[in-house]
Amino acid sequence: MYYIGIDVGGTNLVAGLVDESGHILNKVSSPVAKDMTARQFSSELVRLSRQLCEVGSIGFEQIEAVGIGLPGVVDNASGLFVQNPNMPFHDKNVPLRELFQQEWDVPVFLGNDANCAAVGEYWAGAAKGCDPAVMVTLGTGIGGGLIVGGKLFTGFANSGMEIGHMIIQPNGILCGCGGRGCWERYGSATALIQLTQLEMERDRSSKLWELVDGEPAKVQGRTPFQGARMGDEAAKRVLSNYLQGLSIGMINLVNILQPEIICLGGGVSNAEDDLLLDPLRDLVNRGSFDKTNHTRIEKASLGNDAGVVGAALLCNLV
Repeated sequence: MYYIGIDVGGTNLVAGLVDESGHILNKVSSPVAKDMTARQFSSELVRLSRQLCEVGSIGFEQIEAVGIGLPGVVDNASGLFVQNPNMPFHDKNVPLRELFQQEWDVPVFLGNDANCAAVGEYWAGAAKGCDPAVMVTLGTGIGGGLIVGGKLFTGFANSGMEIGHMIIQPNGILCGCGGRGCWERYGSATALIQLTQLEMERDRSSKLWELVDGEPAKVQGRTPFQGARMGDEAAKRVLSNYLQGLSIGMINLVNILQPEIICLGGGVSNAEDDLLLDPLRDLVNRGSFDKTNHTRIEKASLGNDAGVVGAALLCNLV
């Protein structure tokens, strides 16, 4: 059996032909046109899907389902792309399944991109065989997905597991969602960059300045890890503060859900274990209610392919 998974980003569309084991057989991609309408978007998804079949010498009739991972709120039951803050078109409640099937009548499943990453890791990655399994993506914000009882959890209105917006600091830093003290303002890659820039202003002698050629705008998520590896005290303070904020949200997830595993994805997760995972595990284990049954915290193993694999196999978990 063959499946097609499409990972929709704000700048690129990546589609993969996937087998039932979660292996990607081939991939194709195309940029998101800045003036793309919703109908043109759907047509491009169909074109990429057909291109995959042609490249893989697979007949259209051999495709079991097409899954689409979208950066926003979706309603798979109704086939709607409900809300899409990062796409060129800003129509709400786009009937994406209907538009797709007008050009190719194949089963189509829709999922939030973070949920698709969770499905991918559960089916073929670091969370394989684990239940419940949580995926946490550390990027511009914090995304999350939960597999429980072998099914994807989305809540009654399809927007559950917006874990980046759990409040960890009452009346804290203002978030883009309008709330204050959201976890992503303390634990995302964006938060790590801002913490680094603030510490650089406090400590002009820090080696962090050398790493970015004296330009704070060049700070990246890996910058404080590089500084800490060099022994820079300012960089070590940045990581200490960051890990405190990151661990609070993780502790909440463990205490509420007690998952068997939490997979960490996103660029930040690529840091060396002794600077990220090891101290994070220690903070979470010490802060969790259950001191005997520790949730595993691991790096997601599929990398950028998690969204493609998860989208392709959505049909098995929704």
